[in-house]
Amino acid sequence: MLFAVCLALCLEISYLRGTITAKNESVDAAQDRVRTAELAGYLQIPPFSPEETRAWILPEMGTYLTGGDVDFLLEFLDVGSFQTIIHENAALDEAEELSRPQWCTIYEELTEYLGLSDQIQVVTIRYLGMLDESRLIADNGNYDCDPESIDFQYGETYEVYICGNLLLGLYADPGDSGAADGAGTETLESDSEGQTLVAIDIPETVRVLLTQDNHASVYRDNVSVKGTVPIRITDGSVHTCDVTADSPADCAALMEEWEVDELTVEADSGGKICITDAAGNAASSWYGGSFFLYRDENGIRIVNEVDLETYLCGVVPGEMPERFETEALKAQAICARTYACYLVAQGGYAAYSADLVDTTECQVYLPSEENEKAAQAVADTAGMVLGYEGYLAEIYYFSTSCGYTSGMEVWQKEELAYLPGVSLLTEGVDEDSEEVVQEESSGISESDFDAFLRNREVAAYDSESRYFRWEAALDLRSNQEAARQAVAEELAENPDRIRVSDLAGAALASAADLGEYTGISIAERNDSGIVTDLQIQFANGVVDLYNENSIRSILGIAMTKLTDQNGDTVYTSNMLPSAAISIDVSEDGTCTVYGGGLGHGIGMSQYGANGMAQAGKSCEEILTAFFPGTEVTR
Repeated sequence: MLFAVCLALCLEISYLRGTITAKNESVDAAQDRVRTAELAGYLQIPPFSPEETRAWILPEMGTYLTGGDVDFLLEFLDVGSFQTIIHENAALDEAEELSRPQWCTIYEELTEYLGLSDQIQVVTIRYLGMLDESRLIADNGNYDCDPESIDFQYGETYEVYICGNLLLGLYADPGDSGAADGAGTETLESDSEGQTLVAIDIPETVRVLLTQDNHASVYRDNVSVKGTVPIRITDGSVHTCDVTADSPADCAALMEEWEVDELTVEADSGGKICITDAAGNAASSWYGGSFFLYRDENGIRIVNEVDLETYLCGVVPGEMPERFETEALKAQAICARTYACYLVAQGGYAAYSADLVDTTECQVYLPSEENEKAAQAVADTAGMVLGYEGYLAEIYYFSTSCGYTSGMEVWQKEELAYLPGVSLLTEGVDEDSEEVVQEESSGISESDFDAFLRNREVAAYDSESRYFRWEAALDLRSNQEAARQAVAEELAENPDRIRVSDLAGAALASAADLGEYTGISIAERNDSGIVTDLQIQFANGVVDLYNENSIRSILGIAMTKLTDQNGDTVYTSNMLPSAAISIDVSEDGTCTVYGGGLGHGIGMSQYGANGMAQAGKSCEEILTAFFPGTEVTR
C-alpha cells in the first residue's frame, strides 16, 4: 500500500513544490535541521517499526537529513518515478540539509496519501520528563514514543505530531511559532566566560515536587487526598473518579485498581487539595492548583502544578516571618520569583517531572503559612524579577550575615559582578544616604576576624537576628568515625569541595586510612569572613574542606551544643549555622566555635533586608544594595 500511496504523490507534486519553495524562504533564518535519528519516530505511521528503521534505513544516512537521504528513502520504497519528480520539481539538492519545514511538508503529504492525515494532529506540549523508557510526560497528558528518536529538553514547549497517544515527531523546534517560520530564541545562553545566561521569561505555572513533611524524602508508599471542594481523579485517558468535598480518596488503591502508574487530581474552581493520613485527616498544607502522582519502583511521588503567583504566596511566608517590614517582604517576593524562574529554565528536577522542590534545597514552600501581608507583597510585585544586562539574574538569599555578605567563591564558582561581598555594618553609615551598604570587602585580617566574630556588640542591619552571633561546642575526637564517614561520602559525591592528602601533601583518592583525629585549623578565609579552607588533621593525613556547606555539615556531626547570641540553647540544628567561624581548641581535643550568621552568606540577608526596611529603605533600594547593577524588570 505504501508504494502505491507514494506514487500517488506525483499527482500533487506541483502543490508540494510550491509549499516547499515558500517554506524555504524562512529556513535560512531558522537554521533548523532534522536529525535522521528522528525518522524512527516519524516512520511509525507507515508500516515500519523504529527498530526496522534503525536497522534498514538509518545506517545509510548521515547525522542530518539531506536531499540525498530523501533520495535513498524513496529508492528503498521502490518509487523511482516519484523520486525523479520530487528532485526535478522540488529542487532538493543531494548534499543540502533539509530544514524542518521542508521535511514536515513531505511528511504531511505522505501521511495524507496513506489516508492517515485525519488521525494525525499537531499539538503543543511542555515536556516534563519520562515516566518510563518509552512513556513521555507532557503537561496535557502522557504519550508513548520512541525515546531514541526524540531529544527534548525538560520544561521546553514543543509542537509535535501525534497519532492518538503515540508521539511521532517534531512539527516545530522549541521557540518556533510554527513549521513555516523559524523565529525563536534560546532560553539558555553562555557569555564569554561560560557563565549560563537565562532569558527573562516568567512562566505562568510551576511544578513543585512535594516532599514528606518538608524534608528530603520524595517517595511515599501510599497517598490519600481530599479537597475543600469536589475533586476529580483521572488517569489521563480512561478512568475517572469524582470525590465529594472533604472526603478522602486512596490514590494508591486507584492505581492498583486501574492498573496505571500516574494520576491527576484536580479541584473544582477555587478549591484546594491536601494529602491526608489513613483516617482522612489533613496531613499537609492545602495546595492550590493540581496534583500529579507518579509511581515507580521507589514509590509514589507528588508534583503540585500551581500558578506562579499562588506558589509565591506559599514561599514568602515560608522564607520570611510575617512580622517583617512590608518593603522587606516585597524584596523577598521579587527574589523568590526570580529564583523560581531561574530554576524553571535550568530544569534541574526533570528526573522528578518537576521544576523545583518544596524545601530549602530550592526555597521553602509552605501554603499552610500563607498570610495577608505576604500575599499583598506578592501582589504588589506581581511579575517583577531581577535582571542584569538583559538577562535573568542568578540571585540567592539567606537568613543572617556575620556583618558581611559573600560572593560565589564559597561554592567554588565563578564570581558574578552583581554578587559581591558587601558590608551590612551600620556604624558610621548615614541612614539618609542613598548608599545602604559598602560594596567592598571587609579588609579585616585573620586575627581581627577572631575578635570580630566573638564581638556581640557589632551593629549591623541584621544584628537583631539571634544567629548574628552564636557559639558551638564540638567534640571531633568522640565523633571521629562519623566525621571520617562524612569525609568519605563528600569525597565520592563532591570531589571539587574537598581534598584528602597524606602527610607529605600528596592527594589521596580515599579517606579509608586517615587514622585518628589529631586537630583542626583554619587555613584560609575570604574577605567576608567565611572560611574557604578548613583543615582537619588525622594521624595519616589531612582533609581540606573548601565549600561552606561541606564545612558546616561535617563539623555539625561533632556539634554537642549550640547557643545563640542571647545565650539560649538551640536544639534543632544538625549543622553549623554558617562558615564564618573562629575556633578555639582545648587540650582534651574539644573545640569552641565562635560564629556569625545563618546560611550560606551569598546575596540578600533576609534579616539585613528587614533592618534596611526599618531604616526607611524601599524594596528597590534593598535589592540594589545586595545585587548592585541589577534592575527590577516587570
